[in-house]
Amino acid sequence: MTTEEKQMMQPTQEYIRKLQRKRNAGTEDCMLSCNLARELDTNAPDLHHFLIDRGFLFRERTTYELKLSRDYAGLGYAKTRSTFRYNNKGVLVETRYPVWTEKGQEYIKSLFKGKGSKDKVRTLNIKH
Repeated sequence: MTTEEKQMMQPTQEYIRKLQRKRNAGTEDCMLSCNLARELDTNAPDLHHFLIDRGFLFRERTTYELKLSRDYAGLGYAKTRSTFRYNNKGVLVETRYPVWTEKGQEYIKSLFKGKGSKDKVRTLNIKH
């Protein structure tokens, strides 16, 4: 990328940073799935599969984004963060994902540690 191209991109990058800060305001005290999974001695994909199997999360069909199931939405377990990227066609795409409040972390830990769920999560290492 030339210096001229970088200068042209600068306002766009600043706009994206501002938009991301605005969208993610209020989620600073939340935990990412990868950090929560590390505390539970697993990884984020396996944790997500476990939570989907338990009916806590689901994947939106059109966007493939993770969302809280209807029974758990609005209970204060999670907030939503956004990230932005350009797709292959050069269109700016927003991807949203849950981050866990303290209440959500405790609930997930209790789900995960109850009823032998730890062994279940380790067997969910599905290859895509």
